[in-house]
Amino acid sequence: MPTPTGVGTEELRRANLRAILQTVHTRGPTTRAVLTRELGLNRSTIGALTFELQSLGLVTEQTSAVGGRSGRPSHLVVPCPDNVVVAVDVGVDRVAVALVGLGGDVLDRRDRGHQRGEHDVAHVVESVAQMIEDCLAAVPSKRCLGIGVAVPGAVRTGDGLVRFAPNLGWVEEPFTELLANRLGRPVSTGNDANLGVLAEHIRGVAVGYSDVAYLSASVGIGGGFLVGGVPLTGARGYAGEVGHMQVDSLGPECRCGSVGCWEMKVGENVLLRRAGRLPGGGPPAIAEVIASARDGEARAAAAVDEVAEWCGVGIRAIVNLFNPEIVVLGGVLSQVWSAASDRVDEALSRSTLISPRNDVEIRSARLEDDSPLIGAAELAFAPVLEHPQMVPQAV
Repeated sequence: MPTPTGVGTEELRRANLRAILQTVHTRGPTTRAVLTRELGLNRSTIGALTFELQSLGLVTEQTSAVGGRSGRPSHLVVPCPDNVVVAVDVGVDRVAVALVGLGGDVLDRRDRGHQRGEHDVAHVVESVAQMIEDCLAAVPSKRCLGIGVAVPGAVRTGDGLVRFAPNLGWVEEPFTELLANRLGRPVSTGNDANLGVLAEHIRGVAVGYSDVAYLSASVGIGGGFLVGGVPLTGARGYAGEVGHMQVDSLGPECRCGSVGCWEMKVGENVLLRRAGRLPGGGPPAIAEVIASARDGEARAAAAVDEVAEWCGVGIRAIVNLFNPEIVVLGGVLSQVWSAASDRVDEALSRSTLISPRNDVEIRSARLEDDSPLIGAAELAFAPVLEHPQMVPQAV
């Protein structure tokens, strides 16, 4: 007997169901006519599939005239607002928790600041759990589809173990398991830069691009990458640690034990110290240095100039290695790029690139500091978007 090939009817139906839900989640309300045209399905099939999504409580349908014209109205497929996820960003100086509806709207948000430095994982888990419970208690009628968390460190793909988060002082911490046990709900955790590139690809400046490098700096530097539209995570989820890419063999020594790491040339505290400021001020302190440089303060201007030079050196290595269509910058990198793009470009273009400079776009993150938070929401939505029939019941 010949080996069966092709896709079975049930599998094809599930794929089409998934395509419709993902479309209305990323684009918002979409007419049946648009779904029919873009997905290549006939009207009756679209009607049957949207009815099934309605029965699962994932979408609703509204009727409206197309473009204000007279004639037969269009059926508009709308993400059902009763479905939400909780997104969490555990940052170096704050925890942000947001309630995000299917379709991407942020419905509620809470932030708690904390001192930079090491933090006991048990205390972080308890603080995050309280914020999540407060968010969900405010909307008891909503159906929570999942919880996604962004962490500034290397996160193991299989179980969410935080292998190394130096800015929090964590090594081999079972953060995901602890939080899930505390809440009595499943939790998904990802590296903040990996989730940042996902968010910018779906809802930010990298929409429509398949090969994307997302680079964000605070105390350290994280990198997230899409290659051919697929996230680059590595065998265990640890890919993208670009902050520890060597850019200067002469030093200085990095906390990782190597010398000349990129984050030792570009991070927040590097710029602040070179400008004669105390470390630890975060983005507002960086903005003050940049403003002082523009106002003519020589030391601030020299600090911005030097850090911009090393920004360009590091981005050049990333471009040569990954050949992205677009490089998206967040954190200090975005601030320095906005203030001194000519200097960054000069260093980036200094040596011949495999990909010419004009073949690569460089843009600041549209979602700004919230890219990892929005990416955490997409991480939480992913299982339902992939398998709509497995949507959890309200708990």
